[in-house]
Amino acid sequence: MNNTHRKLLALLESTLNPEGDIQFLAISEKQIQVHEKERPVHQVRVALTFQEGDTVNPYYDGTDLLVTMGKENIQFTLEKDWVDGPPAIEGSPIEFALGWVSELAEPFYVSPEALAVAKANNHPRYGNAHKSITIRRNQKSDRPDI
Repeated sequence: MNNTHRKLLALLESTLNPEGDIQFLAISEKQIQVHEKERPVHQVRVALTFQEGDTVNPYYDGTDLLVTMGKENIQFTLEKDWVDGPPAIEGSPIEFALGWVSELAEPFYVSPEALAVAKANNHPRYGNAHKSITIRRNQKSDRPDI
């Protein structure tokens, strides 16, 4: 995970998980707009569930958020387009979380729970998404973002 993704994960943690009872399953991001004078807009896809102690809820909710990313900070943008609406995915089994997040872009964050459930179910919807993530996690690399 690169530094920008760490900052994005920190923003999501502080905003969406102040009580510490949310488990992020998978997160991806993709630049969707570029303006010459403004910072680029990125779509962020988040699959999350609730956690009580060591027990993770077997169903997840998923949503798409919009952020701007600069060299020094990341902030939410165009909130009117996504804050008040229902989640894009609601109450779906967690074995589908990794596949849904991967539809936007390769996830930069995958929880051990999401990866384990995706492998165990070997659902065709995932294609090679979970395999490439497993390979990337096990490969040694000089690049800091792998």
